[in-house]
Amino acid sequence: MKTFFWLWVMILIVCLVTDTAVYWVTRSRLSQGLELALDAALVSGISEEDLIWGRKFLREAVGEARGVEVLKGNITGPAADKMTYSFEFVQEQDLIWVQGQVRTELPSLLGSVLGKGSKEISVSKKMSYLGGYK
Repeated sequence: MKTFFWLWVMILIVCLVTDTAVYWVTRSRLSQGLELALDAALVSGISEEDLIWGRKFLREAVGEARGVEVLKGNITGPAADKMTYSFEFVQEQDLIWVQGQVRTELPSLLGSVLGKGSKEISVSKKMSYLGGYK
């Protein structure tokens, strides 16, 4: 009887450790993918012709399309199937920045054993345009 009890305890601990590791790895990949997508959205959204004349103009549709393309290219696996994202472009005089948020649902082993289901992961970032990179 004690053997079955300790076997269940060990299974629950293994599920908990595995779920924790998968959660943090997925969160890290979402964060890196979102950072690359925001950078791509800013770079492709800024009009080079206007920068030559000293004006900063942001083409939101082009930037968002490129950001979504880069985000979908970097996120694969089960996290990509239920992924939702949003980009918000802000332009105030000389300041240009983009905010992004990615959400996904990740199935968990412990949740399936206990009947709880999946865990939601949400990552949000903000990136500003810098006129000169060093």
